Amino acid sequence: MLEKVFKRQIYYIASLVFVVLGLGYFAACLTQPFIGLDLKNSNGQWLVATSDPNGEGYRSGIRVGDEILKINGEDAGKYRFAQKWETAEGASTIEFRSPGELTDQTVTITPQPVLLTVLSEIPLLILGLVFWCLGFMTWYKRPFLEQARILFWMNWAFGLAIVLAHASSRCLLLSKEMEHITFSLAPVFLIIFISVFPVSNQNKLNKFGRKIATILFILILVLTILQSLGFVQLISLIKKLSLSNMVIGILFTLWNLGILIKLPKNQPGKNEAYIILLGMGIGFLPFVLLSALPIIFNLEQLIYSQVSSLSISAIPISLYYVIINKYLPDSRRLYATALSYIGAAAILSFIVFLALFFLQVLPAIRLEYYTALLLFTLLSILCFHLIQIGITRLWERSSFFQDKHTLKQKVAVLNENLTSLVAEERILDEIVNTLGIDGIFMIMENEQIGCLKKTAGRFKEHPRELETLENYFYHNQRLDLEAKMLPDDCPAGIYVPFIAQDSTCGIFFGRRSSRIKFEQSELPFFTLLAGQLEYQIIMSLVIGKLTKEINALTKSSGRSYRRKMELQGITNALFRKVERERKRLTDEICAGPLQWSMDLSRWLKYLKKECPADNKTLKVIAYLQERAEDLNYELNCIANDWGPPILTDLGLVPAVQWLCQEIMTEELSLISLEISRLGQQSRFKEDVEVTAYRFLQEGIMNSVRHSRSNMQTVRMTLNETWLELTVSDSGRGFDTGQIENWLLTGTHFGLVEMKERIEGLGGELQIISGINRGTTLKALIPVFS
Repeated sequence: MLEKVFKRQIYYIASLVFVVLGLGYFAACLTQPFIGLDLKNSNGQWLVATSDPNGEGYRSGIRVGDEILKINGEDAGKYRFAQKWETAEGASTIEFRSPGELTDQTVTITPQPVLLTVLSEIPLLILGLVFWCLGFMTWYKRPFLEQARILFWMNWAFGLAIVLAHASSRCLLLSKEMEHITFSLAPVFLIIFISVFPVSNQNKLNKFGRKIATILFILILVLTILQSLGFVQLISLIKKLSLSNMVIGILFTLWNLGILIKLPKNQPGKNEAYIILLGMGIGFLPFVLLSALPIIFNLEQLIYSQVSSLSISAIPISLYYVIINKYLPDSRRLYATALSYIGAAAILSFIVFLALFFLQVLPAIRLEYYTALLLFTLLSILCFHLIQIGITRLWERSSFFQDKHTLKQKVAVLNENLTSLVAEERILDEIVNTLGIDGIFMIMENEQIGCLKKTAGRFKEHPRELETLENYFYHNQRLDLEAKMLPDDCPAGIYVPFIAQDSTCGIFFGRRSSRIKFEQSELPFFTLLAGQLEYQIIMSLVIGKLTKEINALTKSSGRSYRRKMELQGITNALFRKVERERKRLTDEICAGPLQWSMDLSRWLKYLKKECPADNKTLKVIAYLQERAEDLNYELNCIANDWGPPILTDLGLVPAVQWLCQEIMTEELSLISLEISRLGQQSRFKEDVEVTAYRFLQEGIMNSVRHSRSNMQTVRMTLNETWLELTVSDSGRGFDTGQIENWLLTGTHFGLVEMKERIEGLGGELQIISGINRGTTLKALIPVFS
């Protein structure tokens, strides 16, 4: 017990030390002016090596190359900070001589006003606190997670080094020593962290990198202590070693993330690695390019390189977000957003940069000016994006969107009706594999079938999750009919409910692979898919019952033929009822929703043309008008698919010609239509025309979707009293030996429906196919009887 308490107390003590040191050094910086002069001893002369433009030395006229003669009235070589750290910090007066001049100059250092000092010091303090705070929150929420504990210490070291940066520049007590030590310690934790997260990756190269970083840390620690005690003068080497250690840690981290990117899609570590890599790139790339590499290779730093440190905040934010959240957004969308922002900022900042130069606002074309402008533009775009998100969320909560939610409910009900007319095969396992989701759970209650449950994927192996989803269904089955995104703690990601007459159904879609969240815009697709799935299950049950009954009746020798004729009559009546329902719903849609939608389009056009409005309102009207036109198109397509008016008005031949044109327009397929002994005016009974049309429609669509052939041949021939219809292709084909099993189990409902329709009219269906030998569907339908 005491050991656990001590383990927890060490994190609180470390956090207290961080806060005390951070606030203490920050308060001390407010009383100490920043000189910004780094010196070097050249043959007994103390020359200015660097002069920070933000320092008081630069403002006083001291430039690189000037000789420092006296600091605070004593020789520069005897000044303690010059001897120890080769800097002029802490000076109140400086006597210097510029190259080529014979006279000496003495300047008095006057500190900046406190408010300006606070404004210049506060960004790095906030950045350091962000590191510590996110590390502490990660550990506090996941105290028993190894990755959270390592992240705490890594963020603690990073944050303390950042907080000490300005205190170190003023040579406050032990600030430089602590900055070098913590900064060189952070890469060690970084390599350790990336070795255990997103997945454990304790390989030889990681161990080797950890040893190198640890050895460099110990070397820097020893050299820093010797430098502090005055035994050596290696401040430049210590700084380069610290930066080199950080670069090594970054390279090993990127190597590990590169390995994790090769993980399978169903591994959560893959998506997490992509998000961490994005955060590392945004955070470390400006720091390495603008700060680390110029110092290591003795290059001139950019004037505005200090702003590169602000981008480091992306690192703790991304790590905290990935560890704390169980389900994450799709990293590919994050990369697309980040690249679009960076590209837009680069182009916009370049245009503004050229404009400022030609307007003579900028004195010259310099890389540091463009870099500063680019970073400022990126920051502005990010702020604008955050403000836009906030305004959008407030706007969504307003009353304007209440009608939108009502419209969603109407679409859900309409979509429920549409599903009863879709006969496309959707197997649960195929949906799981195709969509890359964890699983599907479907529960349905009906007075006739009772309670039906079907599962696929992970839900088969997790009964407790099924119990949770079942309880959710019973609690919400009649409260809300809108498809919704489920919270992260729920086993599933999307819930789609349906209530149709006496049936109550709920379908749960599991999370995506790699723990990727669903997008709100994907809800309509899953709603439609759920409706199709519900209809498929119901029809499979109906066909299954009919098939079992037919098999039982066939065994009865005396009543087999009579029962068969009765079942054919029932089947014909069923199909007639389905066609009547289709025609009724088509008429209702054409007379109702389609007319309302067209009327809505006309009123929106009138509103846009005649009523004055601001740009935002016009955009909303234009958006609604576009949605209304899309709805018109969808309703027209649905009505034509259910029962094309051309079949009733003009007959079978024009309807089939129109069908082929529509399919070729929507699908990448070529259909060859051959008509023999039939004319445009040829008419038959309604049952014959509907059955022939549905056979050709189903046969062509099956070939387009499953045969992998880009060409179909359709033949229509009238032979005396028979109408001969053929759909053939040269695709992959299938084993016809499985047809009987399909008919018995009702697996392929489209094939069952074609056979039942044709045989119900006294016709015959022939199927000729073989593996890689194409498929031919041939129907013989009596037209005169």
